[in-house]
Amino acid sequence: MDPRPLSLSVNRHGQRDPLIFRTGTIERTESMRPIHAEYRITLSDYRMASYYGLFLRHRKALLALFVMLFVAVLYGLASLFGAGTANPLVFLLAAAYAAWGLALCAGTEKTIRAYLRSDGNLIGLDYILDLDETRTTVQVPAKRIRTVFDTGRMACAFELHAMFLLYSTAAEVYILPKRALSDEDALSLRKLLRTRLKDRFSTRFEKK
Repeated sequence: MDPRPLSLSVNRHGQRDPLIFRTGTIERTESMRPIHAEYRITLSDYRMASYYGLFLRHRKALLALFVMLFVAVLYGLASLFGAGTANPLVFLLAAAYAAWGLALCAGTEKTIRAYLRSDGNLIGLDYILDLDETRTTVQVPAKRIRTVFDTGRMACAFELHAMFLLYSTAAEVYILPKRALSDEDALSLRKLLRTRLKDRFSTRFEKK
C-alpha cells in the first residue's frame, strides 16, 4: 500500500486515457445487476476511510501496540496487588508504543486538514458512480471529472459497516457510502465484488 494517507482524488487531474478491457464473456445474473449511486462524500466519510487506510498500512504494528498496552495494564494490576515488583521498562515500552500511535493519528489529522484546504477537495460535491462486472465509472460533474477503470482489475476493495472502499490502484481509493445504496444494491455489490475480485475483496458481512 502507498505510505501516504488515503485521498479522495478521482484521478488527480480528472484526466485518464480510456482503459482497454479484457475480452471474454462474463455471465450476468440477476444478483450481479449494475450498480448506480448518486451521493456526496462527507468529512466523516473521508476521516473513516483515512483511518482505515492507516490501519491497513500499519496493521501489524498497531496490533502489537494494542497487545503491549493490554499486557502493561495487566502487569501493572498484578504488581499493584502484590504479584511481584514492577519493572519500569515495561511501562516505558508501553508509553513509547502509545506515543507512536498518537503520532500516527496526529499525522492523519494533519493530512485531513491539508486536504480540506486544498484545491482538490471534493468533500460535499455530487458524485455519480456506475459499476458493473466489467467497468466502473466515477463522475464529479462540478469538477468535470470522469474516471473509468476495469472493475476486475481493481487492486482491492473493502466493505466497512458504513461504506465500500474501491481501490482502482493501491494508492487511489473511491468511497461509496452505503447510505447511497438500497439493501438490495449493497447485497448485489457485495456479490459482484466477491465474484470479480475474489480474495482481493474483504468483508465481514458475508462468508467466502
